[in-house]
Amino acid sequence: MASRDTIPFPQNDGGRSRRALNMLEQSAFSAKLLEAMEEAVIATDVAGNIVYWNPFAQELYGWSADEVIGRSIIEITVPPEAERAAAEIMALLKSGESWSGEFKVLHKNGTLVVASVTDSPVFDETGTLIAIVGVSHDLSERKQTEAAYQKTREELEFRVQQRTAELNAATENLRQLSGRLLQMQDEERRRIARELHDSVGQLLAAISMNSAILERESSRLSPQGANALQENLHLVNQINVEIRTISHLLHPPLLDEAGLGSALRWYVDGFSERSQIKASLELPDDLGRLSPELEISIFRIVQECLTNIHRHSGSPSAEVRILQQDGEVKLQVKDQGKGIPAEKRSMLKSSDGTGVGFRGMRERLRQLGGILDIESDANGTVVTATLPRR
Repeated sequence: MASRDTIPFPQNDGGRSRRALNMLEQSAFSAKLLEAMEEAVIATDVAGNIVYWNPFAQELYGWSADEVIGRSIIEITVPPEAERAAAEIMALLKSGESWSGEFKVLHKNGTLVVASVTDSPVFDETGTLIAIVGVSHDLSERKQTEAAYQKTREELEFRVQQRTAELNAATENLRQLSGRLLQMQDEERRRIARELHDSVGQLLAAISMNSAILERESSRLSPQGANALQENLHLVNQINVEIRTISHLLHPPLLDEAGLGSALRWYVDGFSERSQIKASLELPDDLGRLSPELEISIFRIVQECLTNIHRHSGSPSAEVRILQQDGEVKLQVKDQGKGIPAEKRSMLKSSDGTGVGFRGMRERLRQLGGILDIESDANGTVVTATLPRR
């Protein structure tokens, strides 16, 4: 470092530059402290000429103290494109304000270094500005780390976006498959119902006709044969009723022929008779015909809800209501049973919770843009399905 005897102090500043250096080096301890600081410490006079330059300033800027003492700080450390900003900072400091921030400083080799800079004015005992002290350190490594971190983060975000897009595409494919499976299930039920009604029904009708012929000849049979014939006739009639019921439960003809209202009346009345649960149905007078997809979905949801009530709730009654309002169809099925078990109630809002039946309902509704809401406690369960009419 240049000796204080060789420092070219300005002759027209009233000795302020020398006083500034005296203040910086007022004790051996402070001098050693400035030398040992792992920060670049630079002091200039009021005009911006360098009067102090510690070893870390040489490390940051590339210049030795002997090369810069007495020269303009702007000339040494500020790139041409930043001179205007540096002049504004210098004006701020001369007004008595401090400044800190990031600044691209110039290295001796011509490269730019991003540095954190804090500049402060120095006053003497009379309050006169005598110097400006700047403390700075190299941010290049931190900037490189931040840039590497940002790049890694962007790459990870890009991968997450890619994976999310893949998962969304896979989910959409699964939903389309699920919708197609539901459609195929309904079509298969319709086909089996038709086969039972037509093929098996015709065979039973033929058996009934043959049995009727035998019945006319029953006088020629033994008492045991006559009794067996009567039992067969009764069994054939019973089988015929059972197959008709199963066929209609698989796919009620009324749903295609007369619409949802008639099919639900038939089903709810039959459910009450079979289960001994008092079930009621409330329909709007102006329900009319809905789309086939809407009608079959509502019918299947009612089927699932009433089956759940019969199997699990212990309820003596069930209420089925359909409302129309604001272009929506709302189905509500209510019971007075023991409710869904407490450990499963927290899963009621989940698309994966409370069993296969509710998941199937939700998937049917999702295909049609509808939603399912389930409320349950110890006093019973209310299932509400809301669908757009169109």
